[in-house]
Amino acid sequence: MQYKIYILLISIIFLFGFEKRYSLAIQCYSGSQLQMIECPSMSCIKQTLGLDTVRYCDGVGVSSICQTYQIFDSCSNIPNLGYICCCSTGLCNSSTQNKGNILLSLIPILIGLIYFVRN
Repeated sequence: MQYKIYILLISIIFLFGFEKRYSLAIQCYSGSQLQMIECPSMSCIKQTLGLDTVRYCDGVGVSSICQTYQIFDSCSNIPNLGYICCCSTGLCNSSTQNKGNILLSLIPILIGLIYFVRN
């Protein structure tokens, strides 16, 4: 019984500890029509200038807006660029913050916990 709990704990640590760190790309919304695209960078951007809002992938290296202006999982008003929000989770540059991914991640954990406790 005790080994099953250890296996479950290791699975949880693996799921949350390594999932984001070792992924090669994230998905971001792009353009004003919210198309989903695969991004080579690890940041998505939502940029508002005046009444226009666009969403896209951050650049990499010297073309990274998020690194250039030190905006990490936050927003900042940048002269001539507008209000820039940088984020580092999949599809995080939507019009509203999506909290559903956390709940979806908990469902298999709860099922696994119930299974291991009952057996």
